[in-house]
Amino acid sequence: MENVLKKSAKIKDTDSKSEKLSLKRILAFASTDTAGNLLYCTLTSYIMYFYTDVFGISVAATGMILLIARFVDALDAPIWGIVIDHTRTRWGQSRPYWLWLSVPFGISVFLAFLVPDLSTSAKTIYALVTYIVAGIIYTGISASMSSALPNLTYDSDERVRLNSWRSNGGMIGYLITASFALPMVDFFGGGNDKLGFSMTVGIFAVAAILLLLFAFSGTKEIGITEKAKSISIRESFRAIKGNWPWITLVLVFIFYWLGNTARASTVIYYSEYNLGHKNLASILNGLVVVQMVSITVLPYLVKRFIKSHTHKLSDCHWRL
Repeated sequence: MENVLKKSAKIKDTDSKSEKLSLKRILAFASTDTAGNLLYCTLTSYIMYFYTDVFGISVAATGMILLIARFVDALDAPIWGIVIDHTRTRWGQSRPYWLWLSVPFGISVFLAFLVPDLSTSAKTIYALVTYIVAGIIYTGISASMSSALPNLTYDSDERVRLNSWRSNGGMIGYLITASFALPMVDFFGGGNDKLGFSMTVGIFAVAAILLLLFAFSGTKEIGITEKAKSISIRESFRAIKGNWPWITLVLVFIFYWLGNTARASTVIYYSEYNLGHKNLASILNGLVVVQMVSITVLPYLVKRFIKSHTHKLSDCHWRL
């Protein structure tokens, strides 16, 4: 009898590993990054220009806000990881955060692009608080996207496919905001950038909320039970000590996002003062569509090569 049960379990496990995900589930997972980039890339690409040329605070104050936010990001990411790791609900472990954080995320980014009637010092505080809150909420959504992936399917090839679709979904979100945000600001504002930015970001916020709700309803986590054991918060922090691979990755991500934020937030200045028109930033940012080609073929490369070799090919591609 025991052998029969083992054989049955083995067959069930094999079936689950070979199960192909439906297009709806794939699109639902991809929409998480579309929603995230739709708002967060708007934040990182245009907030510096918004603060200095529309909101009315100094370049020094803006730089301080962005620097403080980067340090907060370095701290809140592991905290979100611990929180998600200890989450157990009937909807799953990571997926509920797309429901819980969708509206706060949309509202926080929308508030970051409002222009309240305040003094200069009060505006700086308002900008600091809204920007950091929006970043913290986005980190929670981003962390839940990554942690959800292993729980969406047992099949490693399907995970690669999911991740590829998610990356393309993120590129679509970035492409939309990079290509259409400034033209939409001009269209809705009619010369009033304060109104234009609030209208544009408001539309993006509604779209992002709907996409995250679709992601929540269209996906399903497997292998998560109420009795699954997680390490304590104290043990989680203790594990960081001497964990140099983890520390190295954290430092790499800090420098990556510092560079990425600097590039994204200065393209609009380069376009306005060097190329003569700020809307040319939409064309420069829109070139990210080229990356979608390599992301699309990635699942096929993984099937042909060892994953580490695929990573080396990616390195060569970016060096070229």
